[in-house]
Amino acid sequence: MTTIDQDKQRRGRIQIILLAAVFFGPLLVAIGMYFFGDGEPINDGVNFGELVTPSVVLDDKQHFDTGLRGRWTLLLIMDGDCGDSCQKSLIDMRQIRLATGREIDRIERAVVTPAGPSILTDNTRAQHPGLRVFDDSVAVTPALREALATLSPRQLYIMDPLGNVVLRYPMNPDRKGMLGDLKKLLKLSRIG
Repeated sequence: MTTIDQDKQRRGRIQIILLAAVFFGPLLVAIGMYFFGDGEPINDGVNFGELVTPSVVLDDKQHFDTGLRGRWTLLLIMDGDCGDSCQKSLIDMRQIRLATGREIDRIERAVVTPAGPSILTDNTRAQHPGLRVFDDSVAVTPALREALATLSPRQLYIMDPLGNVVLRYPMNPDRKGMLGDLKKLLKLSRIG
């Protein structure tokens, strides 16, 4: 075989290898990204809150008649007076909402309590502007009251803009964890 034939054969092999790389390269990259990830995953499967099961879905007829619909809501369910743990939870809710930065307008804070607005002192109201307080026997519909009865009192919840109660937290949650969960939800959601 002459050197010219060897050069043609070598060029032909290189062309076949390049053609295979162009065809199989993106496929191999996609398989690698699927199995090994492409950096920080959006949903790494770790939530700091507990998923609410069975799910509590509040439809239009059950939802608060207060303008909360269409916004993410940090919801505190109370069963009595607002003591120290309640005060700390209100601060946690306020700080988590503030920490969302430019997403702050997508989030509301609400407290549902049998005592209604009288549960909060004037000083507490001044410290938490924009906090909505509902009397669970007056300000909500019977259907909503029944749905909320399935939620444990003295817990914090995240409710989506469609009225689905999504995650549950203890009264004094890990702020960083709850904020992380909320940011994931806001990032993945195109509503609210």
